[in-house]
Amino acid sequence: MRNQLLFSLAGLWAAAAATARNAKADALLQRLHGRVGDGAGYEAFEEPTIRARSNTAHRFLNDATSAFAVNGSALPDVSFDVGESYAGLLPVSGTPNERDHLYFWFFPTANEEHKEDKEIVIWLNGGPGCSSLLGLLQENGPFVWQPGTLKLVPNPWSWHQLTNVVWIEQPVTVGFSQGVATAKDEDDLAEQFLGFWKNFIETFSMQGWKVYIAAESYGGYYGPYIGSHMINSNDTTHNNLGGLLVYDGIMFDGMVQTNVIMESFVQQHYDLMPLGDSTMQSIHDISQRCGFTEWNEKYLTYPPSGPAPLNPPGVDVSPNGTVVLNMECASLFDMINAEAQLVNPCFNVYNIRDQCPTVFDPLADNPYFDRADVKKAINAPPDVRWTECANNVFNSSQGDQSAPPGKYELPNVIDKTNNVILAHGGMDFVLPLNGVLLGIQNMTWGGELGFQTAPSDPFYVPLYGFDPQGQAPFYAANLPSGSGVSGTTHSERGLTLVVTQLAGHEGPEYAPGSSFRHLEKLIGRVQSLSDKTPFTLPQLRNITQVNGLLGSGTVKIPCLGRGC
Repeated sequence: MRNQLLFSLAGLWAAAAATARNAKADALLQRLHGRVGDGAGYEAFEEPTIRARSNTAHRFLNDATSAFAVNGSALPDVSFDVGESYAGLLPVSGTPNERDHLYFWFFPTANEEHKEDKEIVIWLNGGPGCSSLLGLLQENGPFVWQPGTLKLVPNPWSWHQLTNVVWIEQPVTVGFSQGVATAKDEDDLAEQFLGFWKNFIETFSMQGWKVYIAAESYGGYYGPYIGSHMINSNDTTHNNLGGLLVYDGIMFDGMVQTNVIMESFVQQHYDLMPLGDSTMQSIHDISQRCGFTEWNEKYLTYPPSGPAPLNPPGVDVSPNGTVVLNMECASLFDMINAEAQLVNPCFNVYNIRDQCPTVFDPLADNPYFDRADVKKAINAPPDVRWTECANNVFNSSQGDQSAPPGKYELPNVIDKTNNVILAHGGMDFVLPLNGVLLGIQNMTWGGELGFQTAPSDPFYVPLYGFDPQGQAPFYAANLPSGSGVSGTTHSERGLTLVVTQLAGHEGPEYAPGSSFRHLEKLIGRVQSLSDKTPFTLPQLRNITQVNGLLGSGTVKIPCLGRGC
């Protein structure tokens, strides 16, 4: 039923006014719950690469692309050359005088060993309606200015260190993208995107290239829908899809991915969310009355116990067949969030480890991309006011009414590419892990329902020379990231699940080394996320790794209570 998600995500909470967050947070919370109230030694590894890159010819510069060229040594407040890149607007169709355009920023790979590889990664932020330049500047771009930091710095974990990457603002009206929001649903959105993508491929002469999609949050809708449309287009000249990576995505029923699994999340993370006995009892009682406890116990099993009913717990069906939300059940997230803020006034639904004070955010508090000098430098329209997220990006009074992609689009991409990764952060409260696990166990792909075996393999992030004493130069000294066994992973029939235990909702921001490894797996540089092989960058491939067996993953699956 295509409007089922509408019930699941209808509005239920307003208690988050005190929560420290930004427009990106508000956009997803609005969708899910209705309303929202430099390190020493870095140069030893990175600067020679940057200098060498700036002295080489621009591989994609020609008459067709020159209008999009960005001067990598002239970006405002950037004290280093970011190398070759191209940015600007392209239309969503081949129609003359097309009104609607999407904005992109494309970085050819800085990896000399793979500069001839015919592959490109698309990055999409979620929302719905949030700019992918958020990801570029604070997650996986060539330079980053993350919350709480003083300035823009080179990003040693930039995805363009591995392959060609383009960050695209979509749908129409998001960020610098221009036009009128006419897409009514994800099918319309995907067709507009494919029109833009054909123009991009033609402009940069990438016909036949392997295309990978990486998306985050509400990108759990964008990525599977766009990927499925690429597959179904039968146009491998422009849409030669090689795989899909989704970070903390909404892909299944919204009620199941939020309220149904709230009690288990609080139990699992009680040390970080100590809500008190009376509150915990209330959470338990609501979960019992709503049927959440029974649903988890019955359907979060390996192998799956069978297909779950169409309507999730927490909704009521009237005699005429209308499905309506049970308000007590649908506001459990609201209630827990309000209680968590009493314990931690700076409680962050996107990373429950955050504490006060709230740090300065250069995108939310003084948007870098809304500066006139920045717009000029990156070929952005000067008269557009750039914001992190846009409202009303679908031409529908009820928003996006598309069916969850776990019904058809996601299985279609898995079956056709045999290369889909669902990555999740263990500290994400807005879309907890167990909701994705329930969705997977109720999804059919490769001729079977769900995972047949419970995930338990170790997710290994290679060592990269990190020195805890800081005495010797090491790679990524200005932006160190966790390494070693960092979570749990599992693969069956072309689908890989990977959980990074200490990551929040935005995986590449909170665990950049982990996401770097995810990308290596997606594009085929490594075969397994449990491999102990080093990172594939030339400067890291000879670093000694952990000896002996790794043991099990650090995230217990399934886990429905305290102490597991």
